[in-house]
Amino acid sequence: MTQSLIKTAILAAAIGIAATSAARADCESDLKQLEHAFTTPNLAAPAKAALDAAKTKAVAALKKDDDKTCHAAVAEGLSKAGLKMK
Repeated sequence: MTQSLIKTAILAAAIGIAATSAARADCESDLKQLEHAFTTPNLAAPAKAALDAAKTKAVAALKKDDDKTCHAAVAEGLSKAGLKMK
């Protein structure tokens, strides 16, 4: 019984780590897209400010492993800058 309990605990930990890694990967890909948006030619000052604000929010969400907030921040920043999410 003890061996079964240990296996279950290890499996649960592995699943938790995998889920966290997947969320972080999604947020990182969103941040890469946001960074790429900064290279847009003729980016106006308000658009750049929107991207900067989105980056601040997204990085904070990344540190908290909050993929939903990260994605929302990037999507909002790109939208305010007049760009689309890929």
